[in-house]
Amino acid sequence: MTTWLRWVLWVVCVATVGWLWLAGALGAGGALAAAAASFLLFAWPNPAQRRRRSALRYIEMGKLPIGLH
Repeated sequence: MTTWLRWVLWVVCVATVGWLWLAGALGAGGALAAAAASFLLFAWPNPAQRRRRSALRYIEMGKLPIGLH
């Protein structure tokens, strides 16, 4: 998931929790706990990051550099 999409989802989640708190559906402790939990999920590292096609890759050529002969 891209960084900007994670930011947008986190802002939507915090806004929803804030709205529920203002509406009286959540207490202050529940709202703070939900906001903290959403931040922890936002900050969780993404294990399935795609490799970019433009990334440099090391290829083993089986040859020594010229200066090491």
